[in-house]
Amino acid sequence: MKKQTWQQWTRECAKDPSSPSKLRKGSLAALTGTDVDVLDAFVPILELYARTENKRVLEAATIVLDEMQRSTRWIAKELIPFVLDWGDRERLWPLIVGPDISDINCLTFAP
Repeated sequence: MKKQTWQQWTRECAKDPSSPSKLRKGSLAALTGTDVDVLDAFVPILELYARTENKRVLEAATIVLDEMQRSTRWIAKELIPFVLDWGDRERLWPLIVGPDISDINCLTFAP
């Protein structure tokens, strides 16, 4: 059996009205090729963090996300529960983006 991709998971979240995700139909439309590459790298970083719980691993996530459009970074936050749990989304996001940005609603650009 093939492992579910983050793209497949986001589509399922978008279809499910009871999902706590902010992802909706068309949410991925604004992603550039570079953004997709960043998210492709972001998910394995989260998987490594899930196995090790080493906060230094999250530094790699921070570096990778810097290559994404600022307007689409909120999608990365929504991918945290793809690997971990829904509660981890709010707990980990400030550790990834830093305290200066975590206070700002990263969903400002969400549809």
